[in-house]
Amino acid sequence: MVGPLATPLPAQTGPSPGAGPRVLYGDGVRAPAIIAPPDTSGGSGMVDESALRYYASQKQTARVKAEIARLKRLHPGWNEPPDLDSLQPSPPEEAPLWDLFTAGRFADLRAAIAARRSVEPAWQPSEELARKLRQAEFRTRARAAAGTRPEEIVALFRTDAAALDPTDIESLWTVADALAATGASEDAFLLFKSVLDASNDAGARLATIQKAMAHLKMEQAERLIALGRLNAEGTSEFNAIRLDITRARIAAFLHDDPAQTPTLADLTAFQAYARRAGEPSQTGLLGWYAYKRRQFREALEWFKLAIARGGDAMVAHGLAHTLRELNMLREAEEVAYAWRDRFVGNEILFIDILERKLTLASPPYIEPARIERYAKVVVESGSGEGAQGLAWYAYNSCQFDAALEWFRRAVAWLPREPTVFGYALTLQRLKRQRLFLEVVNRYDGLFPKVVDLVFREDPDGPPLPCLTPAPQAAPARPAAAAAKPEPNKPEPSAAYGRVPRPDAALGRKPEERPPAVQRNEFPLAVAGDNALRYPPAALQRALAEPVPAGTYAREPGPAAMPLVARRVPGAGAMPYERYGYALLPGYNGLDQPEGLRAPASGTLWQEQQAEQGRAASGPERLDRFSVPRPAPAGDTSERAVPQTRGYP
Repeated sequence: MVGPLATPLPAQTGPSPGAGPRVLYGDGVRAPAIIAPPDTSGGSGMVDESALRYYASQKQTARVKAEIARLKRLHPGWNEPPDLDSLQPSPPEEAPLWDLFTAGRFADLRAAIAARRSVEPAWQPSEELARKLRQAEFRTRARAAAGTRPEEIVALFRTDAAALDPTDIESLWTVADALAATGASEDAFLLFKSVLDASNDAGARLATIQKAMAHLKMEQAERLIALGRLNAEGTSEFNAIRLDITRARIAAFLHDDPAQTPTLADLTAFQAYARRAGEPSQTGLLGWYAYKRRQFREALEWFKLAIARGGDAMVAHGLAHTLRELNMLREAEEVAYAWRDRFVGNEILFIDILERKLTLASPPYIEPARIERYAKVVVESGSGEGAQGLAWYAYNSCQFDAALEWFRRAVAWLPREPTVFGYALTLQRLKRQRLFLEVVNRYDGLFPKVVDLVFREDPDGPPLPCLTPAPQAAPARPAAAAAKPEPNKPEPSAAYGRVPRPDAALGRKPEERPPAVQRNEFPLAVAGDNALRYPPAALQRALAEPVPAGTYAREPGPAAMPLVARRVPGAGAMPYERYGYALLPGYNGLDQPEGLRAPASGTLWQEQQAEQGRAASGPERLDRFSVPRPAPAGDTSERAVPQTRGYP
């Protein structure tokens, strides 16, 4: 029998900030889920019943009663074992062995038994002594490995399950925790259930439920909670830990685990406790709960309260997401920026919020200091998303040199079709035909939109917003006195902030750039080599040389490099295929255009595809990552930009 827990955890009854249970965070993106196990370190451990059992086996009734009274004074919730009347007296010669057992000298006891058997091979210790010794050794080894080596505890249990004393609740907890940690949650459930079936100690029963919620799935813990006994008022005995149960149900909801929905009364009680306790983890948990239920105004209040009480970067992450859902984009951007160094999710969110605005074909005005701050974060983090956002903003505001440098970095960090398309489009605008054709050739067979730039009837595309003549205000003086703008010359516009070069974002001097293609270099001759597909001619010759004996043969290069790329799985039809040309078959024999297969369930790719699908369904889809068009006459303020991202 173990020492009882006469009362539940202090977190259930006291509003003191220091008395609440700890809530540990998971991976950062998700809400807190794991409740710290109840503290049993202050208990005395297993109740020493050896003297009681010895007196009972010797049928010394007076001493049995006195020992029972003594143990009850030391352990108020302890009850006498039911098998005292059935104990048989131990042989008198075992008295020294029982003394060693009572003193906890199990190694000496094993040595004494071995010494006795060496003299009398047929001798065996009594069944009671052998059973108690096995249980005590199991308990000692399990306690030594508790919390650090769950596999060792499980191995002990699987080897000799009978060594686990069914009345030793702490050992049952230890083994159940280890089973749950190693994936045997159903076996752990059965051990927790055995405690509820056999124990009448209210404190131990409450602690068992708390441990079950900390180590089992909430669906299994709910089955244990249903075993609670009803008191005289008709309520469950586990109402004393209703706050813990409500917290665990909220955490299960955030992780999409099956669990009962907290009742309004339980949720109200937990909210009142969270306000009194002053712990940011509790108010932050309520913030995430309201956020996932899409009650964003309520989530905003809980997250603000959590931040005011010293909330961490994960709480700030929830606050920024809530502000974005409420279309308070500038506030969300500031929160994410302030907490970017403490949680990478905030840095990603900061880049994403402004990136959506930067990539609009007719972007709104953004302050130069704000753009410079954004550029510095992008360069320091190496974000391909942020780099292509700045590149598109620079391109749409006719800052082509800055756009080229940002596109070059974006292609290196995140070579997607919109990024490569913008890179090629910028080279075309700058009349760098050689590099433009090389980029198109490099991604032939992969990005049809990039190759289509060569086949477009209007290679320059629609006019940029910055090149569209702005309506002139009524002149305040005669028209003859007004200076006429030069024809075909873009007027300077104050509607766009200046985008810094990538090196200038970190305070470095810009590196030297080669001049654009000169007129005397035309017509351009583009080499057929493509380092990403075929080795250059020099390497082909090296591969064709004889291979010395005893060495591995090198892969030979193709005799003649085809001018058409091989078909890539997942890429659509190339624009020149409508003229009768066709890509070569792919490495897997594929000879027809095909779309990408559906990503596997639960993978990061699936999440990214779903995120892109939500973004593509928004009204801003046609204005992003496309050839620019004149600015619409509608609202271009920050709060007018739709946001489609959901729960992190």
